[in-house]
Amino acid sequence: MTRRRTHRPPALVNRAVLAVLRSTRLHRLLDAEMCELRYRTADGARTVALPVLYAADGDRYVVLVGDAPDKKWWRHFRREAAVELCRGGQVRNGSGRILPHDDPAYAAAVRTHEDRHHVPVENTDEVLLIEAGAH
Repeated sequence: MTRRRTHRPPALVNRAVLAVLRSTRLHRLLDAEMCELRYRTADGARTVALPVLYAADGDRYVVLVGDAPDKKWWRHFRREAAVELCRGGQVRNGSGRILPHDDPAYAAAVRTHEDRHHVPVENTDEVLLIEAGAH
């Protein structure tokens, strides 16, 4: 398994990655399974967009939230919520939720992510499951 770095990229880096992902031509420069995750805040006041690495399994997408206690965005998905996955002008609508460790879908989601990216899930991580077309 690959060892991962545990730091957050600066906002400027995230903006640059999002610009590449939004490009109909340049998005191919990034990993084939990196996309823009987009959702509206609970109060509907703003849209949040961030680059994420995902693993696909049919119409299900698994996003590993590494070092989750240091991040806040994933908390929006403690309850199922609408989400968009965007890459190269293509948008997939869906529904996302954080999987509790005792959820029957948790083990399969972790396996999907580990098989694709060879990064082990650690006890400080959260797993976001997105089902396309569900919302």
